[in-house]
Amino acid sequence: MSDERIEPSIEHEYIIEVGAETDRETKERMLVVRVRTTREFTSFAYEITLNLTFSEASKHVHLEVGGLSIPSVMMPSNGGAVSERRIHLMPSGTYEFTIAKKGRTLSTTINVAKSGNVTAKPASNAFAVINA
Repeated sequence: MSDERIEPSIEHEYIIEVGAETDRETKERMLVVRVRTTREFTSFAYEITLNLTFSEASKHVHLEVGGLSIPSVMMPSNGGAVSERRIHLMPSGTYEFTIAKKGRTLSTTINVAKSGNVTAKPASNAFAVINA
């Protein structure tokens, strides 16, 4: 029997989910983007620094993924690092959606229905996977 550690194979660094939710306080529909690392941590529940922007002129949503940070309340926890960002839901239509981190990118489209539902076209590469 070998004592060598076997590293798990990781297909994607990040898992990205896109959807719409109603804000509890304002009752407005919001575009919600959740990002989780596939790598799991055993000490803390890390957060991912995210910057989500929307350009109505170019119909483009851009998510910049930063580094990991320890939350202000450091409770021991395990699992992947998780963060989410919200912006006001844009008018119905199709939008380009790009995720970027240090020169790595993944692009797809987001469709906002007249009903306010949001779906993303599934896409993946070694950097990230966008689930429908």
